[in-house]
Amino acid sequence: MQSGGITLKQAWKELVYGKKKYILIELLLVLLMFMVLFLSGLAEGLGRAVSSGIEDMDADYYLLDDSAEDLITVSSLNEDVPEKVKKQTTALTAPLDIQRMYLVKEGEAEKLNVTYFAIEPDSFIEPAVMDGVGLADSDVPDPIILDDDFLLEGIALGDTVYDSSSDIPFTVTGFAKDQMYGHVSIGFISTDTYAKIRKRLSPMYTKMYHAVAIKGDDIENIGIEGTEVISKEDIISSIPSYTAEHLTITMIVWVLIVISAVIIGIFHYILTLQKRKQFGIMKALGMSMGRLVFLVISEVAMLSVSASVISLVLAFGMAGALPETMPFYLETSNAVAVVTAFVLISIFSSILSILNISRIDPITAIGGGEE
Repeated sequence: MQSGGITLKQAWKELVYGKKKYILIELLLVLLMFMVLFLSGLAEGLGRAVSSGIEDMDADYYLLDDSAEDLITVSSLNEDVPEKVKKQTTALTAPLDIQRMYLVKEGEAEKLNVTYFAIEPDSFIEPAVMDGVGLADSDVPDPIILDDDFLLEGIALGDTVYDSSSDIPFTVTGFAKDQMYGHVSIGFISTDTYAKIRKRLSPMYTKMYHAVAIKGDDIENIGIEGTEVISKEDIISSIPSYTAEHLTITMIVWVLIVISAVIIGIFHYILTLQKRKQFGIMKALGMSMGRLVFLVISEVAMLSVSASVISLVLAFGMAGALPETMPFYLETSNAVAVVTAFVLISIFSSILSILNISRIDPITAIGGGEE
């Protein structure tokens, strides 16, 4: 333990002694790591712009039409299905409809994209409001809870907005944070209001549901012909564009992590070549190969850990300054996972330096035969 402490001290002294070259390496690592974290936040942000409405919904499974291929919006369930499901499970259940439409603010002509989530007021899938009241707590005929992005459109609590197709007016009673589906902000309305819209557009409309949300694990006895129970994860991964976008940017993130780690490994290998005589003297003085390995790993770890910490501070600082319209979402757990992988891969990349040190002949190195 004492020798380990001495080796750490030696590693620190080496970094301080060669501070000019190590600062340059550190700056490069900080820039690379910051770029990795930024892309990671962008990947998560784009993913949430597609799926946050489902991701944040307090449901574990969804009952869909078995021909829907895990897509809620193309599923079709008869009106009596939610009641049948409720009788077959002790889990909480709630019907759900999803429909892409347009809103128009009172007195304006501009159409605003919206995805209606039609739910039962006060059900477990109703989102928590950051401002205002929920659907069940309002005393207006057709309340609507909007994603907070609509605040940027100048919409406020108590405003009247209209469904552009049916001209049915809604009163904005609340705002929920980060509620999106398929890159479109969500408006939560009641199932009765949604049925009113559909009947206005098609007098022959027969009440149907897209899905039944299920909260709980008691799903074994749910058996309704023509339906199947799908996990939330499968529902999210089946949302159009989610998998393609998320996997592409995530792959770029991990490629950058590996590239960054390789760069630090190459830099350290070059520095090892420049210090062959120094390592030869250490070997001649009796320093074991184990301590030399620990010395190299300590230097790499110090550089990569400090670069990660600085990058984290910069990334989270930048996140607070970005415009709200940018799809950037950096979770602490994801950021820590990324930087941990970066540090571990960086340490692993120092193997080349260690192999080079193991081949150093003290007599040849001290004699100056190799430099």
